[in-house]
Amino acid sequence: MHYEPAGTPHPRASRVPDGGHQRCHRKVLQRVSFSRAPATRICAAVTNCEPGLHVRRPRTRVVVAYGVVKAVGGRSAAVLLCVAGVPLLVVTLVHVFFGVPLSAYRPVINDEVAYWHQALTFARAGFHGGYYTLGEVTNPSGLTPFGPHGPGFAVLYGTAGALFGWYRHTAVILNLLAIGSAAWIWASLTRASIVRLLLGAAMLLTFWHMLFWASSGMQESLHHAGAIAIAGCFAAVLGADRRWWIIGFGWVVLAVLAFVRPSWLVLFPLWAIATTRSSSRRVVAATVVASIAIGTVILFAYSRMTAPYEEGFFFLRAGSLSLGLQALVENVTGNVQRLGMPDQFNRLELLHRYQYGALLLATTTAAVATMWRRRQAQDLSPHFAIAASALALALAAMILLYQFTNFAEHRVLSAFLLFGTMLCIAAPGRIGPALATGIVLVSVVSARPSLIEIEDSWRDRFVWDRRPVSELEGALEATVVYHPDASRWCNTLLTSQYPPQLIGVPAGIGLSVVRKPERMTLPPKSRYLLLDEDVRAAFTGPLNLDMVATLPYGTLYVNRDADCGALAENGMMLQTKPSRADGPRVSVPERTLCEAVVSFGARKHSLARASADNSCRASGGPPFLVEPVTSRDF
Repeated sequence: MHYEPAGTPHPRASRVPDGGHQRCHRKVLQRVSFSRAPATRICAAVTNCEPGLHVRRPRTRVVVAYGVVKAVGGRSAAVLLCVAGVPLLVVTLVHVFFGVPLSAYRPVINDEVAYWHQALTFARAGFHGGYYTLGEVTNPSGLTPFGPHGPGFAVLYGTAGALFGWYRHTAVILNLLAIGSAAWIWASLTRASIVRLLLGAAMLLTFWHMLFWASSGMQESLHHAGAIAIAGCFAAVLGADRRWWIIGFGWVVLAVLAFVRPSWLVLFPLWAIATTRSSSRRVVAATVVASIAIGTVILFAYSRMTAPYEEGFFFLRAGSLSLGLQALVENVTGNVQRLGMPDQFNRLELLHRYQYGALLLATTTAAVATMWRRRQAQDLSPHFAIAASALALALAAMILLYQFTNFAEHRVLSAFLLFGTMLCIAAPGRIGPALATGIVLVSVVSARPSLIEIEDSWRDRFVWDRRPVSELEGALEATVVYHPDASRWCNTLLTSQYPPQLIGVPAGIGLSVVRKPERMTLPPKSRYLLLDEDVRAAFTGPLNLDMVATLPYGTLYVNRDADCGALAENGMMLQTKPSRADGPRVSVPERTLCEAVVSFGARKHSLARASADNSCRASGGPPFLVEPVTSRDF
């Protein structure tokens, strides 16, 4: 909404009226927000202030969009679409793709299983659970038992599990709650108009990179939610109505996110500049230095609370100055070479890369153009400079200190792409929403292949055979039991594989992994071992083990060399049966036809479902199962 004195050239929208009406306009802006109030109220307020002004009418598309949403429920309806859109879409897609509820979820990826079980352990045992390590190498601090990715994610989600219960699908519920809450924070802090709220909702609903991870137990949804909330914080402090509590809130959110994943440290100097940009240069410089110091402390704490794997994270070794210049050059060269190999990445990763590069180029161009047109620093709109700087710093840090493998680029940088786009939507003027509209249009065009990728990624999480988990639970029953008074090693299971069935391991039992048994110190410290034959044979010395059960992915043992004798002497731990040549085996009944693979079509069509039910009954099995199962072996 713009206004101009009759008969005079129209001033810039960001220009503050001069003269005796300056105080009046300030009161008008405090009383009536341009982003919240209808156009008629703003026109009336400004006209009362300066009767000689007439208002330039908004464009037709703005009036139509505003009228449609206003007829449905006003601005609240647009906010509700932002908040509830993604959760509703995820629940709907799960039902449409697989015909099952969200509660059918189970973690699949190695890291996903580890995150899920660490949160389960923290929800039930706090920091007193068993160790999550690689090769039984614990973190330097010894304060937490958690693994190579640190305690942040497990503590956040595990705290929610301690309050409300931890179930198989709790991680997905928390993901959706985090995304919805972050969208509400963004809408509240930006005070966006209805049109921009609709654009923000469209962005969230078509941001396939967020939907790809939303229905998983990985960290990515937490970081996507953090990106949305931080974008709202930046927009709030860059605007005219700056509130002091937002500065503290932004620091807390950034510190928590950085402790979970240190890539967020690149925003610390930018947040320091954004919150002090109206102060003197000395204050700005001091705040930037303080932000770097805080980031260093967080990185140090993170490095002390992560269990190292093999050589450890590349960025941690670089931060400790244990790497030479040659190693950094080789890492950069390798990453640049991978960027030139599109056949090594799937379609969703390539879509993210193109959108990221386009937004980085567009925001950089917009920032330079804005600076060129407005020569005075106080008239600059810093939204594009902040977005471009964040995208560039994150990409540079990724190339220098990380590796572009195993979806790493997609997992880390997609949050910064979302941050930059949501900040552009909140930027004043038309350039920011136009850039965000371009990102949305590209996502809409690529909807079909992206949804195919999402369906393929979700399938094993929602269509699976429940019996292997029951098989493991039966093998562990009365043998692998959590004892709160025992040491962490006495509550640790050392495994050579990380199949999804490990969600059946009791809460409080840590899951450590052995990848290179020839490098391990003998005897193993873990009380329980789940080893396949190749890994057991690779140990350099004899193992004093009692066999408990044989499973498809390894044999379960009790380690007699573990320092847990006091438990057995006090009768706190049940004794296992002596080892035998063949060993006891937990058996599973033979599968009938109805317990084998049930296709997606049989789940969707009643005729095929009736046929499957008849076949099940004819083969002597139970009726057709409500939930689809597969016969996939892990």
